[in-house]
Amino acid sequence: MAARQGVVHIAIAMGLTLVAACGWLKGGTKGPPIAPPQDVEMDPEVLRKFQHEIVEYVDMQRDLLHRIPRVTEKSTPEEIAAHRKKMTDGIQAERRDEKQGAIFKPKVATAFRSVVHRELARPEGQAMLREIRAGNPRVEGNPRPQDPTREYMRPVRVAVNAVYPDDAPLSSVPPSLLLHLPELPEQVKYGFVGRTLILRDTEANVILDYIPDIVPDASVPR
Repeated sequence: MAARQGVVHIAIAMGLTLVAACGWLKGGTKGPPIAPPQDVEMDPEVLRKFQHEIVEYVDMQRDLLHRIPRVTEKSTPEEIAAHRKKMTDGIQAERRDEKQGAIFKPKVATAFRSVVHRELARPEGQAMLREIRAGNPRVEGNPRPQDPTREYMRPVRVAVNAVYPDDAPLSSVPPSLLLHLPELPEQVKYGFVGRTLILRDTEANVILDYIPDIVPDASVPR
């Protein structure tokens, strides 16, 4: 128990350091937190490696934002679309040599698998699986324009630097599972495509990295 508490306490301390480094908290917080606290049980060194990669990516993304035209509330749809295209192209260019595992390095991926397997093995695991299937593009489609009673499945290619299609469903990560995964800044987000966990840039909609077959349940298609 003492060893576990040590891991958690170090993880929380690192999380606070990462929050400060990325500027995730704007203006501080007032009053007690509404959400339960994070409980990330990972080896401190593994967690530090993952957080370092996230900070490096956020720094690169912010530098890129300074080099492309900005958008405001007065920007036209065409200007917003052009901005996003430049973001996407810029991210892909900056990360053109990156391969799967650039952020989810082998030991990090192993730690994530351990967390997901452990949480899905709990009594509430079936409820989590239902949430993972909801909005999962391998499970759900979008209504057909000609016939809304029927769906079409939008293919989603999982690869580093692949663009996640705007018209594909977006899966949610169960909040109870998120509590046990490292917290992310607003620039990136976890998601599922089939049984694969992806890390996606929320503005450019680019897949940054992924862990294949992290969900050990055949009810979720690959």
